[in-house]
Amino acid sequence: MKKCLVAFLGGLLAGPVAAIGADDRLFREQVAPMLEARCVGCHSGPSPKAKLSLATAKGLEAGGESGAAVVPGRPEESLLLDSISGEPPEMPKTGGPLEPAQVASVRAWIAQGAHWPEGLTLQARRPEAGAWWAFRPLVRPKLPMIVRQDWLRTPIDAFILSRLEEKGLVPSPEADRRTLIRRLTFDLHGLPPTPQEADDFVGDPRPDAYERLVDRLLASPRYGERWGRHWLDVVHYGDTHGYDKDKRRDHAWPYRDYVIQSLNDDVPYARFIQEQIAGDVLWPGDPRGVIATGFVAAGPWDFVGHIELREGTVDKEKARLNDRDDMLASTMSTFQSLTVHCARCHDHKFDPIPQKDYYRLQAVFAGVERGERPFLGRESAAKRAAIEASKEDLTARLASLKAKADATTSPELVQLDDELGMLRGQLAALPGPKSSALSPSNGYHSGIAPTPDVVKWVQVDLGRAVPIDEVRLFPARPTDFADTPGFGFPVRFRVELADEPTFARPVVIVDQSMADFTNPGLVPYLVRPRPGQASARFLRVTASRLWKRTDDYVFALGELDVISEGRRASVAAVTALDSIEAGRWGRARLVDGFNSRTSLEDLADPVARERLALQYQLQETRSRYEALKESQVDTGIRDGIDRTVTELSALDGQVKALLAADQVYAVVARTPRTIHLLNRGDVEQPGEVLGPGALSCLAGLDSDFSATGAKDEGARRVALAEWIGNVRNVLTWRSIANRLWHGHFGRGLVDTPNDFGRNGSTPSHPELLDWLATELLDNGQSLKGLHRAIVCSATYRQSSRHEPNAAAQDGDNRWLWRMNRTKLDAESLRDGVLAVSGTLDSKMGGPGFEPFRFKDDHSPIYDHGDPARTDSPETRRRTVYRFIVRSVPHPFLESLDCADPNINTPVRAATISPLQALALLNDRFMIQQSRAFAHRLEALSDDPVRRIDEAYHLALGRPPRLEEREVLAAFATKHGLANACRLLLNTNEFVFVD
Repeated sequence: MKKCLVAFLGGLLAGPVAAIGADDRLFREQVAPMLEARCVGCHSGPSPKAKLSLATAKGLEAGGESGAAVVPGRPEESLLLDSISGEPPEMPKTGGPLEPAQVASVRAWIAQGAHWPEGLTLQARRPEAGAWWAFRPLVRPKLPMIVRQDWLRTPIDAFILSRLEEKGLVPSPEADRRTLIRRLTFDLHGLPPTPQEADDFVGDPRPDAYERLVDRLLASPRYGERWGRHWLDVVHYGDTHGYDKDKRRDHAWPYRDYVIQSLNDDVPYARFIQEQIAGDVLWPGDPRGVIATGFVAAGPWDFVGHIELREGTVDKEKARLNDRDDMLASTMSTFQSLTVHCARCHDHKFDPIPQKDYYRLQAVFAGVERGERPFLGRESAAKRAAIEASKEDLTARLASLKAKADATTSPELVQLDDELGMLRGQLAALPGPKSSALSPSNGYHSGIAPTPDVVKWVQVDLGRAVPIDEVRLFPARPTDFADTPGFGFPVRFRVELADEPTFARPVVIVDQSMADFTNPGLVPYLVRPRPGQASARFLRVTASRLWKRTDDYVFALGELDVISEGRRASVAAVTALDSIEAGRWGRARLVDGFNSRTSLEDLADPVARERLALQYQLQETRSRYEALKESQVDTGIRDGIDRTVTELSALDGQVKALLAADQVYAVVARTPRTIHLLNRGDVEQPGEVLGPGALSCLAGLDSDFSATGAKDEGARRVALAEWIGNVRNVLTWRSIANRLWHGHFGRGLVDTPNDFGRNGSTPSHPELLDWLATELLDNGQSLKGLHRAIVCSATYRQSSRHEPNAAAQDGDNRWLWRMNRTKLDAESLRDGVLAVSGTLDSKMGGPGFEPFRFKDDHSPIYDHGDPARTDSPETRRRTVYRFIVRSVPHPFLESLDCADPNINTPVRAATISPLQALALLNDRFMIQQSRAFAHRLEALSDDPVRRIDEAYHLALGRPPRLEEREVLAAFATKHGLANACRLLLNTNEFVFVD
C-alpha cells in the first residue's frame, strides 16, 4: 500500500534501531553518504523538518511526528523504502529521484537490521559544483541526428525534433500568416499589427517575407519597450520606495529608459551587465554608466529603517543588512539564476554555496547606498560639450590677454621688482624659525555653502579696547587630509574694527572685497592699521566670496594673531556666523597660538621681529608692484580680461545648472563598511571579517576580489561586473539564453528562470540551452541575433492547435509538439486596446505618467480612482512608461496578473478568473477606449456594415465571417457601436495571442 509523504517524513528511521554488532560497512560507504548528500540538509540541526533529525542515532531514536519509518529486518514494511522507490518516488523532493543502486543499498541496510554505528554523526554535504548541470563547462553541442530533415529551419529545430522523435511525437503544422504576424508583433513589440501590416505580410510572395518581417520588428524602437518590460520584471523596478512609507522616486525613470535604449541598440550582453553593476566606474565619461546603476537601486528601500532609525542601533544594522541582501539577491538571481541569498544564515542546503560566499558578495555592496545622482542626459551632454568648447576658446583668449598684460613694463616696475628680489633674499638669509610644538588644531572652519558669494564672518573680543599695531591672518593648512596650503582663505574679504560686538559702526582697516585676492598659500597676510585707527575691542574678518573646496565653498583661517604694543593680545572670546566644531576645527582654535602646523614664534625674539618686518615690507612692495602694473596695463586689455573672466564664470554656472537638472536614482558610493560573517545571519553575532568576492563554485574564475586589489567601493563592483560578464561564467550565458526562450514560449527550457540550482527545475532540452548560450557568445553577444534565431525556427512557427493524442502524452507541452497558446500580459492588453482604439500615444521616454491622484504625506496617498487622473490624455502612453507604485497596485493591471514590483518576477502568473472578465468588461478604461474605438470607426465610414468589417480588421487582424458580421451588426444597432466594440475587445481571440 502507498504510504503518505507525511508519514515518511515523520517516521523516517525513527523505529527501533538494531544494536547488534552487524557489519556497518554498507551503512558507512553507501547509505550514510546518500543521507548526508540528500537528506541531512533538512533533517538536522535544532529545528529539523518534521521534527526528525537524521544526523545521529539519538535523533533517530527520538523519532518524528508520525512514528517509525524503518522496521529493522523488514524493508517491505518500511515507509522509508516505499517513499524513495515509489512511482514516482515521493522523496527526495529536490534534485531528482535516487539512483536504483542507492535505493537497493537502503533496502539491504534495512534487511540487515538498520544498524547505526555507535557515535556516528552525519553532516550535510554541499553537493560538488561539477556534478550539477548548471555548473558544468559550456561547450557547443553537436546537432542530433534526426529522421525528418525536411522540417528543419534552424539548428534549434534539430534539438526539438530529436526529443519529439524520442517520445513518439510529431511537430504541428506551421501557423497561417495572419497568426504568425500577430504572434510576432505582440511577441517583439507588445502591440497588434495594423491591418495594413497584416495584409502586406499575407500578400508578400517573397520566400524570405517572414525573415524580413522579423528584421523590421527587431529594428523598431517598440522592441526595446516590449522586452525592456520583461527585464524590469526581473529586477523589480518601481518608482516608489515601498515599505510602509512608500515615498516617491521621481528620478528612477532614467534607468527604465536606459534599459529600453540599450535593448534597441543591441548592446553586447556583457557590456549590458557591466554597465548596470559598475558603469559609473568603468565608463565615467558616459552618462549611461551612471544611469545604468539604477539596476542596483531598483528594488524596495526602507525609508524608516534608513532615515528615521537612530544610528548605532541593532534595527539600523538590520535595515542595512536587508538592503545589501536585496542588491545581492537581485544581482545574482538576475545574472546567475541562483538563490545565493539562501546562504545568509547557513551554507546553502542544496547548492554548493557556502555562507562565506554570501558575505563576500555582501562586501561588494558594503559601500553602496541608494540615492539621487547627477548625470548629463544626451541633450544636456551636447549642451555641455558646446559650453566646454566655448570655455576652451575663452581660456585661450584669457591666457593671451594676461600674457600681454604681463609684458607691460616701466622703469618704476623694474625698480619695484628689484626691491622684491632684495627683500626675498634678506628674508631667506634669516635663520629659520626655532623648533616649536606641533599644532593640535587646524583652526577655524565656517559652515559649508553651496555657492561662493555667501557672507561668512568670524570675530574676536579682546576684552577691552586696546591699541592695535598689527593683525596677522594665517592661512589654514589642515593636517588630517591632503596638504592644501591656503585652505579656505577667502577670495574676497575685509577686516574691520569696532567697539561693540554688532559692528554697527565698523572701521574698515582692509578691504579686499572689490576684486579676487590671490591665495597667500603658506604666507600669513599682515595688516597694519593707519595711525588713529588703531584702538578697538572687537576685530572681525568678513568673507564676501568663499574659497572653493570641491563642489562647495568655505571660509577658514589657521590662526588670527593681534599684536598690541609689541605683544600678542589676549582674546576673551571668539564668535562666528557659523562654525564647524569637530575634530581639529573650532572657533577657539582660531586663537590657540598654533598656525595649523606649529606654534607661533615668540615676538620677544629679535629674529622673529625682523622676519615679521621683512614679511610686511615684502607684502607692501608686492601690493605696490601689482597696483602699478595694473594701472599701466592697456585699458582695453584690462577690460578684456575682466569680461573673459565674467564669461567663464557664467559658463561654469551653466554647467552646474545642467548637472542639477538631470538626476537619476541610482548607486551612491561611500566608504565600504566592514562585513562580518554573521552567525545564523544575526547582526548581533558577528564573526570573521570578510573581503569582497563572488562564488567559489565556478571553475576557471577567481572568486577572491581582495587578492586582485578590489579595495575601494568602485573597484569592488568592477570586479563583480567583470566576474559575471566573463565569457567563462557558464551561469551568465545559460541564464540569459533561458530568459529569452521563456519570453518567446511563455516557459523556459528551465522553467525556474531565477533558480538553476538543485531546488529548481532541470532543463527540458539541456543541449539546446547550451547551443543557445554558445550561439550568443559566438555572435557578438547580440540579444537581437538570438531573438532572430529563435523566432525564425520551425519550432516557433508551429500552430498552437490542440492535438488530443499528443496532449494525452505531453499535456503541458514540455517537448514543444505545438506552439504554446499564451494570454496577452497586462501591458500588452492595455497597449493593444489603446492601439486598436486609435488613442495610443507613442511618445518614448521621460518621467512616467501618473494614473492616480497623489498627495504627499507622512505616508503618501496614491488614489487610482480619481477620474481627473485616469482620464488624463497623458495616460494614453504605453504602459511601460507608467509611474509604478509599490504599495498601491494599479487595480486594472493587477487583475490581469501584472508583475509585483516588490519582488523579482522572473515568471508572471497566468490566470483566468471572473475578476479579469469583470475588469475587461466594466473597467472605466475599457469603457472609455470602447467609445474611442467606436469614434474611430465612425470617422472611417458611414456604412454600418463596413464599420463592423473595420472593427474586426483592427481588433483581430482578419475580416469577419458572414455570421459574425450579421450578429455584431445587429448588436451594434440595438446597443450602440461602442458596446459592440467592447464585445470585440473581450473576445478570447483578442485576449489571447493566438
